[in-house]
Parts: sequence; structure tokens; C-alpha cells
Amino acid sequence: MKKLASIVIALSLFLVSVHATTSQGVDLTPSAKAAILIDYETGQILYEKNSSAKLYPASMTKMMSLLLVVEAIHNGKLSWDTEVTASAHASSMGGSQIFLETGEVMTVEDLYKASTVASANDAIVALAEKVGGSEENFAAMMNEKAEQLGLEQTHFVNATGLHDDNHYSCAKDMAAIGRALIQEGQDDILRFTSTYDDYIRADTENKFWLVNTNKLIRTYQGMDGLKTGYTTQSMYCITVTAKRDGLRLIGVAMGEPTRDVRNSEASALLDYGFSTYGYQIEMEKGTPVTTIKVDNGKPDEVRLVTKEAIGHIVAKGAQSALINTEIVLDKKKAPIQAGETVGRVILHFEDGTQIGQDLVAEEAIMPLDFIDILLKTWKKLLF
Repeated sequence: MKKLASIVIALSLFLVSVHATTSQGVDLTPSAKAAILIDYETGQILYEKNSSAKLYPASMTKMMSLLLVVEAIHNGKLSWDTEVTASAHASSMGGSQIFLETGEVMTVEDLYKASTVASANDAIVALAEKVGGSEENFAAMMNEKAEQLGLEQTHFVNATGLHDDNHYSCAKDMAAIGRALIQEGQDDILRFTSTYDDYIRADTENKFWLVNTNKLIRTYQGMDGLKTGYTTQSMYCITVTAKRDGLRLIGVAMGEPTRDVRNSEASALLDYGFSTYGYQIEMEKGTPVTTIKVDNGKPDEVRLVTKEAIGHIVAKGAQSALINTEIVLDKKKAPIQAGETVGRVILHFEDGTQIGQDLVAEEAIMPLDFIDILLKTWKKLLF
């Protein structure tokens, strides 16, 4: 009975509809079991096809693993130079690998590079064990993170994406994980995912050549990631991201019959996005937004400017009027450092779109010292 139930569950993962079209009535991914295209900045869905259908994500799983590793780096638990000793379990991984030997020591950076560029299963398991203590504990962390991200059709059993009937996700959730990975990793992740080839163990007799499993980074304009996947059960999968003229898109195609069809349909997703939408700058980086009074500050006011440019996706030929500018302040008391984030500006548009950016102090504000406070008190008494 258990065996039959397992077969039924496995088959149900593939019973999906194939109807999906753009506003022009075009199915961008006719061969895919599921697909989605989103705007990176807002997460807005631009195209979807069976995007919530449970499917096997294969090595696209590694995006979640890489997210947890880079979070550990940013939290100070690891550094790029931290040395990791490969366990017998890590070195036993099959599929794509860098042939780690049990007891071999490698830096987090080299293992991360091998995981992103060459999709090395042994490398990502070594990292998972370093972060989680064991791959099983790490998988629990992956599921906890999936819950935090609001993913509803995802469950992980391992760090690699090697097949397990109970290890599944969907195109929508994969796009969300890819977005979270870029948000957390920024240039740290993109410098690896955009690398076509590189070496590890470069100064040893075991020099190993890494070649990116995503060949589109060489042929598609603006592409700099993210992750491919393949198992017999998942078929060919890919999560792609590309940026042109300020607009970054993320696309996912799952259950493709061949590598070439997968790459063609992933490109079609991005082509549709870039031809239909553009990126509109509302405020450049460093734009003055407001001036605030600072409690017990010297001087007693400071101008706030945008930390980065503020922009949003718009359909080409369309515009949405700005109806309200909201300013939220987190700090109004000295000391304030030049460039310190003290609030946020949120722009509201008539179509319901909201975009925001941090506001930083244009100059430093020092706290009043005893003499300043004394003079301030005398002025109030005298005048």
C-alpha cells in the first residue's frame, strides 16, 4: 500500500495543465510543464504557466542551499576564507561533483564557486554540513526558510536536489528563492553565477576546471545567473536572470524535454519581458527628499537623500501617475553618521504600485555636549 501511495504521489506531480498564454495569446513555453517570469524588484508576475504545480526541482534546489550559506556569511558564522573539511558523506555524492576526498580541506569560497558554476553535489553538501551540522539538519533549515519566504508548494529533503519523491517545489517558489538569493547575495552571488569557467585547486596537481552548466550566460545579453537542474524525474529545468537598462527579470522553466529546448524557452521568457516592459527611474541615487530636525543635534537638522536610485517596471508605452510620497523615519536623534540609514521613502502610484528606498543622512550630526546644552538653555531663558 505504501509503495502504491508513493507511485500515486509521484505521478500526481506530473498531472499538470499546459494552457498558458501572454496577453497576445502566445504560449512562450509550449514544451515546459511549468514556467514563470517575474520582475526582480517587485516580484510582479509577468507570465506564468502552471506556476504552482508541484514538480521536482533537481539542482535548482541549490539556490536555497546557497541562500542559507550566504546568510551564514553575512551573519558572521562563516567567511569566504573559512576552511571546510569534507566528510565521508559529502565525498560520496554522485552526479555533478568535484571529486572531494574525505578529509580534504577547501575554503567556503571555492566550495561555493563549485556549487554555483559546476553544480557540484559534493561541494554543496560539504557547505551544508558546515552550516547545519549535518545535511539532515540543513534540510530542516531549508524548509524553515521556505516557510519564512511564504513558499506553499516546496519541501526539501536534501541540499542537492538529487531525486527523492518527497523533495519538490514549483516554478513560482523557485522564482521566489532565486529572488531572495540575489537580494541576499547581490554581487557575491552574481559574480559566481555569471562565471563561465574557472578553476579550483589551481595551485595543486589536482587542478580542476569548472564550466558553468548555464550556457546562456555566454549567449544571452545581460544574463548573469542563476541555476540549472536535471534528473531523469525532473527533466531539464532552469532558473535564469538577466538585467538590461536597469530592469532585472527572473524566469523559471521546469520539465523541459531537452537542454536545448529548455534554453530556448527560457530565452523566450526573457525576450518577452524585455520587449514588453521597461524600467522607469523615479529618483536617482542621492536625490534630496526631505530635511528633518534632529533632537539634541549639532547642527540641528540634516537633509536626507536616497541611498540608491528608485525605479520600477512599466509596460512600454504606459505610465502610472505618482499620487503620494510617504516618508517613514527610524531615527531623529543624534548622533547620526554621514550616509547612515535613518528612514525610508515610499512612492505610491495610481495603479496601486508601491516602491521604496532607504533614506540616508547627507552629513554627520554630532550630539550636543555639555557647553552646547548650557548655551541652549541660557538662550531659552534670555529670549
